[in-house]
Amino acid sequence: MIAIIGSTIPILSTGCVKPDESRPWSTRDQSMSTARAEPTTPPRVIERTMTAETAVREPAPSTGIATETPTEDPIATEPPVTIAPPTLAGDTPSDRAGSWLRQAIHDEYPLVRAYAFEAMEHDPSMLLEFGGNGLVDENRGVRFVTTMAIGRTCLADLTPLVEPGLLDASRSVQAASIFALRELGQPVDPSPLADMTMGEDPEVRGNAYMVLGMLQNASAIPVIDASLGKGMRLRNPMRIRITELQAAEALVMLGDVDDVEPIRAALFSPVEQGELTVLACDMLGRLQDERARPMLMRLILADGNERRPPEIRVAAAHAILRMPPPWENGLEQVILEYANAEDPLLRTQVAAALADAASPAAAKALNRLLEDQNSIVRTAAAGAILERSAADTEPPGAPFEGARATVPD
Repeated sequence: MIAIIGSTIPILSTGCVKPDESRPWSTRDQSMSTARAEPTTPPRVIERTMTAETAVREPAPSTGIATETPTEDPIATEPPVTIAPPTLAGDTPSDRAGSWLRQAIHDEYPLVRAYAFEAMEHDPSMLLEFGGNGLVDENRGVRFVTTMAIGRTCLADLTPLVEPGLLDASRSVQAASIFALRELGQPVDPSPLADMTMGEDPEVRGNAYMVLGMLQNASAIPVIDASLGKGMRLRNPMRIRITELQAAEALVMLGDVDDVEPIRAALFSPVEQGELTVLACDMLGRLQDERARPMLMRLILADGNERRPPEIRVAAAHAILRMPPPWENGLEQVILEYANAEDPLLRTQVAAALADAASPAAAKALNRLLEDQNSIVRTAAAGAILERSAADTEPPGAPFEGARATVPD
């Protein structure tokens, strides 16, 4: 199974406040580690007559988020026994998705909570109502994701709740707080972020590069360039390679388009480094690199001994669907082919990809995945449903997309 790196619910801030070109920009910190979830009981769908109290049940278990220690291995915990299946209240897919997210933010497993708060970006009113919960969550990964979500959605009413994050025990949350407050127009000093690009932990650096790109201030280019090739001499070469790709994506986002070449090259990484290919697909889709379309189609169409694993085929199809039309025929079918995959991580990837698939078949698959046995899959499906709904109501313009935190395998 290829680890899916930052594959769900993509979002790039265009910012509420124009960046100050005179100030350097920087980074973000550690992120989340995942452990494979165990299947439980699918939810049952009910009508709108269900109250909020009865709709909140103990959802299915899924996985954990690592602690602040940079080198700590992913947490693996025993799933609790599910006493009763969760319920999905509402008459529309968006209502049922919101019903699940209101349950998911109380899930025992931090990754479920983090995905849920991130999904709420596509319903800012929901994030406004519940975002405060995520900001004080006991898990730093959840606090980080929630803070970033508030910054991307420009929820100024939550500014007073974000400010304490500047003193959070987690440097990740501190960085996210700087990002969010700057996006909200607050005069926050971003200089502490630059130091994170020189850190020894690959996750810290990778997330730092991501935030630099999202802040969209070209003065960050020399900050990133100065960090490349420095430190991390004792780290896993694969982790270092991933970090280098994240730096390349940030540089492209900041206007240094020549740095797209190493991302394109990563599409054809060796089979044993398939996670690099998945990551490269994700990046090229966000960057809308149309010159990479033939390369992505090659990954999809390769057959026989050259046939790529499902994760790569889904990632490549999703990347093309993020680009401007017209799209090649059959892309949605490539994704839908794996909607019933046995592996919940692959179903999670499918759910996220279907956010950019407009067909009725995609909507039907998402409704089914919203009732999946796995809580991570359900949360990804809920986010995709809300994203599709938000896209239907947004005026024409640039898509609201962007980079994600590093999610280690």
